Amino acid sequence: HTFAEVIQHIEENYSNPKAFNSLENDHWRHISTESFIFDLKRLTHALVSFGLRRGDKVGILAKSSPEWNIADFAIIMAGGITVPLFARISDESLIYEVAQANIRFLFVQGEKQWDLYDKHRNLFEKVIGLDDLGDVAGAMKYHEFLQMGELFWEKNPKLWDELAHKLNSDDVATIIYTSGATGIPKGVEITHKNLCHLISFPVFGWRKSDSYLSILPLAHVFARQINLILIAWGISVYYLNDLSRMVPVCREIKPSLMIVVPRVLEKILSAMEAKIASVKNRFTRWLATWAFNLAKDPNESLLKRFILRPIANLLVYTPLRRTFGGKWRVIICGGAALDQELNHFYVHAGFPIYEGWGLTEGSTPIVNTPGKVKLGFIGRPLPGIKVKLAEKDEVLIGGPTVMKGYYRNPGATQEAIDEEGWLHTGDKGAIDEEGFVRLIGRVKEQFKLSSGEYLVPSRIEHMLCQNPLIDMAMVIGEKRKYASCLLFPDMGALKRIQKEQKMEDLSDEEFLKSPYVVEEIEKLLEKINKRINSWERVVKHRFILEAPTIEGGEMTPTLQLKRDIILQKFQDVVSNIYGEKTT
Repeated sequence: HTFAEVIQHIEENYSNPKAFNSLENDHWRHISTESFIFDLKRLTHALVSFGLRRGDKVGILAKSSPEWNIADFAIIMAGGITVPLFARISDESLIYEVAQANIRFLFVQGEKQWDLYDKHRNLFEKVIGLDDLGDVAGAMKYHEFLQMGELFWEKNPKLWDELAHKLNSDDVATIIYTSGATGIPKGVEITHKNLCHLISFPVFGWRKSDSYLSILPLAHVFARQINLILIAWGISVYYLNDLSRMVPVCREIKPSLMIVVPRVLEKILSAMEAKIASVKNRFTRWLATWAFNLAKDPNESLLKRFILRPIANLLVYTPLRRTFGGKWRVIICGGAALDQELNHFYVHAGFPIYEGWGLTEGSTPIVNTPGKVKLGFIGRPLPGIKVKLAEKDEVLIGGPTVMKGYYRNPGATQEAIDEEGWLHTGDKGAIDEEGFVRLIGRVKEQFKLSSGEYLVPSRIEHMLCQNPLIDMAMVIGEKRKYASCLLFPDMGALKRIQKEQKMEDLSDEEFLKSPYVVEEIEKLLEKINKRINSWERVVKHRFILEAPTIEGGEMTPTLQLKRDIILQKFQDVVSNIYGEKTT
C-alpha cells in the first residue's frame, strides 16, 4: 500500500458531500470528497512548484482539521515527509524537532500557532498558511498557494501520475516525534506500509453510514492511523478540538465512532459525577449515584445481571447515552493503560469501549474487537502482527506496522529493533492461552525501594485519581524506605467541594492543608493500601498547585506525566516528604 493507492481508491469509490467537517464559530464547515481530492492535487503541485525535493521534511503546526489532512497527503504525494508538530508544542521541543528533522517548509493554522511560528520564523525556509489568518511577512496564504498549484498543474498535466508511480510502500511517509516521557524526543520514521497496512482489515466492520468524531490531535500516531483508515473507507470525519463542546456536538451529529485516551474518559466521568453532585432533587441524585457505582462494580451476579443492571440501564444509562448522541458503535481507547474501574463503568453503562494498545514505533498492533473482548486485556494482535514476550516479560511486536527506525539515530534504532526485526516496546505484559495480551506496566517505569522490593506506580496512580479532588497523581520513592505521592488537584472539583464544605474563605493552599482534606486523603490512602502489597503502601502525600502542562514540558502530548522532569522540578517537595536536606 502507498498513499497514492489510497487516494486513487477514495477518488474511484466515494462521493461524500460531508467527507470532512470542522466546527467554526458554532457552524460546521463541510468539505466533499471531490473538494478534498481537488485541493490535495492542487496543494501537491504547489509544493513541487515551490521547490520541494523528494525526501524533504515539511512540518505541520496546526490543530486537527480537514486542511491538516490535505497538507499531509499533499506533502507525501509530492515525495516529501510530513513532520507533525503538536499544536501545543513547547518552544524547546519545536526548536529541537525542527533542527533534528531538517524541516524546510512549514504549514501553520490557528492563532496561537501563528504566534509560535512568529517567534521562530528564522528556522524555516518557507511558510504556508492553512488558513488566511497569518498576516506574517513572507507567509503564503492558503488560497493563493492552491491557485499557484492549479496553474502549475495545468502546465504539467502528467506530473500527478509520475509522482504516484515514484512512491514505494517502504518509503518514509512521516517522522513522528515520540512523547519522550524520559529523555530527548526521538523521530520515529514511519513508512507508507506502516500506516496503510491495517486499512485492508475491517475488524470493526466499518460502514459508510458511520460518522467519526475526531478529538485527538492528528500529530499523534493513534489518531493519524485511525483517521487514515476511516478516510479510506469513505466515512465522514468531524474534527473537534474543544472537548468542552463534546456533549452538544454529540447530540447534534450523533457520532458512531471515536478514539480516546484514558485521560479523556476520566475527565468525562469526573464531569458527569460533578453534575450529579450538584443535582438538587435528592432521589434523582441518589439514583444516579447508585447506578454509577453499580456500573463501576466488576463483580457479576444473577441479581445484578437480570434485575439491577437492566433497571439502571432503563432509568440512567439509556438517557446518559442519549446525551452523547445515542448512536455509538465503536470507541477505541489506547495511548495509555485504561483503569479497569473506568473500563467497567463505561462498558456496563452501555458504551462500546474497545481497549487497545500501541506506540509510535509500532502504530496500533493490538486491540479488542467486536466478539473478541476481554476486560482487563488490551486485546489480540491484529492481522499480520506477531507478538511474543522476552526477558522480564517485555512485550515484543513484529510485522508490517514496525517503524523503519529512529531518524538520524542508529544507536537508538539498534536498541529498539533486534536483529530478527522484533520491536522491544518497553511494556511488561502477559499473554493468555487465547492470545489476549495484558499489560502489567513499563519495564523501566517500575522502581526499587531501598528494601529491594519493586513497585509499579501506574496502578496505584489510577486508584488515587478515582478521588474527585485529584486530577493527576505521581507515586515516588525510588531508593527510599517507602512510597509517597505527589497530588495535583482538580481545580474545578476543589472549588466545588470548598463551597459544599462552606470553606470558601480559605485559599486553595489552606484548603488542601485543612483537616477535612487531610482526613479525606488519609481515608483514600487507607483504602488503597488495603488493596496492594505491604511494601507498596503509600505513606505520605503532598498537593502541588502548579499543574503539569505540555507547554511547560512536564507532560507528554498524550497527557502522561514526565516523571524525571517532575521529580527534578519539585525536588524540594520530595526532599521535604522524606526529611532530606535540599542541595
